[in-house]
Amino acid sequence: MVYYGLEYISKLIFGHQLGSISGLENLPSPPCIIAANHVSPYDPILLVLQLYTWIKKYGKKPVFLTNRKVIVLFAAFTKVLGMFPGTKRGLKQAQGFLSQGIPIGIFPNRDRIPNRIKRFHLGPAYLSSNAKVPIVPIGIRTKDEVFPSWNLWKIIKSFFHKKHFIIGEPIYPDDKISLTDLTNQLTVAVARLIGKEVI
Repeated sequence: MVYYGLEYISKLIFGHQLGSISGLENLPSPPCIIAANHVSPYDPILLVLQLYTWIKKYGKKPVFLTNRKVIVLFAAFTKVLGMFPGTKRGLKQAQGFLSQGIPIGIFPNRDRIPNRIKRFHLGPAYLSSNAKVPIVPIGIRTKDEVFPSWNLWKIIKSFFHKKHFIIGEPIYPDDKISLTDLTNQLTVAVARLIGKEVI
């Protein structure tokens, strides 16, 4: 994904969207699962740009499980962007990447509700429990959230808004904790980072 030589091109195109970032010290060494709320179609690219120092340090390029609609939107660039569908097959592929020490990025929020977040889907918890790797909660804040609405005008406006990233402390899997409870922990962690309530 937008690595090395492409980093500079990506910064030229998307750099104006890069807001503040905090909590970089919370990032563990890969493999791990990066789980963030989704606010715009540009999130995977911006996240990689924000984490570029960490990526370069370990030489591990994260790949992203994402919605099929996003795959369609960026169809010609999915391989370059390191994206593949968040399906059952995609989860199996993700486990393979984790076994190679490659971090996985997931945007597990179900719906966009002003000031609130619905409980995330079980994907990150499932992968974390099976691969025995931590989940890193990341909150993204911006002026005008787009997802899950496919409103073209909002997508255009979002291109000009800065995205702010807050990285929380890793959540480690525990055989005594169910996937539902682990998912709840993750949802609450991200919600707190961006000042939202969980419903």
